[in-house]
Amino acid sequence: MATLIKSTQLESSNFAYIELSEKTLQKQLTILFPFSGMICAIIAFTYFVSNVPVNFTFSAVIGMVICYTLSVINKYKINPYLLIWVFIFSTTAACALGFYADSSRHISNTIGLTIPLLCFFALQQKYAWWYSSLFGCFYIVLGVAEVSDKQLQITEALQNISAYSIVVIMAYLLARHRNEAIARVKQTATTDFLTGLHNRSGLLPIYQSESARSQRYLRDFSMLVLDIDEFKAVNDRYGLHAGDQVLMMLAKCLRENTRKGDHLARIGGEEFCLLLPETDIIAAEEFASHLKDEIASWSLELESGHNVSITVSIGITPIEFQEYSFDYIKAESALHRAKSWGRSQIAIS
Repeated sequence: MATLIKSTQLESSNFAYIELSEKTLQKQLTILFPFSGMICAIIAFTYFVSNVPVNFTFSAVIGMVICYTLSVINKYKINPYLLIWVFIFSTTAACALGFYADSSRHISNTIGLTIPLLCFFALQQKYAWWYSSLFGCFYIVLGVAEVSDKQLQITEALQNISAYSIVVIMAYLLARHRNEAIARVKQTATTDFLTGLHNRSGLLPIYQSESARSQRYLRDFSMLVLDIDEFKAVNDRYGLHAGDQVLMMLAKCLRENTRKGDHLARIGGEEFCLLLPETDIIAAEEFASHLKDEIASWSLELESGHNVSITVSIGITPIEFQEYSFDYIKAESALHRAKSWGRSQIAIS
């Protein structure tokens, strides 16, 4: 039975994100620490010219020294997560101290609202939630401790809870967006951007695991390498975009006609590789014959109205080595032999 796939049904999962690595965090701290030190210097000057006990001026100076010290240490490639923890603890201490001075309460409120931003900016989410929640209780208690009137205490507490909750949620949403981007970056390292199948890098560890398992338990294990016949003619006649959609159609066909335990990969151009655990060479040949016929029955309807059908040639080999390149060379040799026989052929190595 023929299968018709419309080009509008096929989309490429191409993700272009930048991972926030430890090295990236280290670079960002080269900006955060000096800037924070400058803010501490401004606060220290404000305390110095105001009617505030000298110990608050001294604490702001200490904060400035800590920030610039962390900035210098960061240049020596020290673990940036350790440095950010020191910075978070110092900021917490500065916030707590500021609540004991009436003239510093507004500054402490502002400092307190930066804690969840710092946590979700640099820490894993479980640590960020833990510390932000713990500090949130501490922040709310300190915020109402100096208010004597019960009604004003409730009002102050509600205001602090609302402000802090908004900051925490915004920090979490920004961190989640970043973490999802990181996960997709890791995925694209082992996934073909066009078809969503494994690429060669993603297939290698699967090959190592499956070949070791087949050798350990003396199980059959086969590899298929297939290539689209005269794919260049498709690109030349219908354009590169149509060629990409043909590749996506083929990937869809492979997914729908392989077993759950089989592994698919696009390893370059119009060439695909299939790993078939628990499959001897006779079963692999029968599967390849069925797959070849199924692919030939599929067609792609382009937006221009043209229908594109393809055939594939397939090379098969039993897995004999613990080295992917050796088994792949055998399968590719069989594929070249099949291509030399004409279109829609199968060869075994």
